[in-house]
Amino acid sequence: MKNQLERLLWSSRLSVIFGVVACIVAALVVFIMGAKDMLHMFHLLWDYLASGSLEVRNDLVMVVIEILDTFLLGAVLLIFAFGLYELFIRDIKPASESQVGGKILIISSIDSLKSKLGKVILMMLVIKLFSFFSELKPQSALELLYMAGVVVLVALALMLTKDKQA
Repeated sequence: MKNQLERLLWSSRLSVIFGVVACIVAALVVFIMGAKDMLHMFHLLWDYLASGSLEVRNDLVMVVIEILDTFLLGAVLLIFAFGLYELFIRDIKPASESQVGGKILIISSIDSLKSKLGKVILMMLVIKLFSFFSELKPQSALELLYMAGVVVLVALALMLTKDKQA
């Protein structure tokens, strides 16, 4: 009885495959959204080249920022899918044999997965902050000081997430 329960518990880890597949499908959807945004970017670029309008230029910059954010979200979903698979199912052999796979796809623990996801999410937040700051026009020296403080905090967060080189 005890062995059967343990086998059932061990086999239940395979239910994670639903999350893996869902993340991969969601990543593909996000990449398609990014491709659509790129088409919009080319349309805005054409309008900007034709008109030279500052308003169109600002829209173009915002679309480029949104494209970065979109593709980073797709990367987060893929990293999460790979991490779940490697932690609960088995190692991805082609990833371990690939030069690129060793840099981004080898997940050895939950902490490793959290670290990789945290770094990508931090970059997404930096992009969102950049997007927010590009639209913000400080009205006083105090608002400018607040913006500078936020930039310092973001720089500190980036510094703390940097890998330590031996």
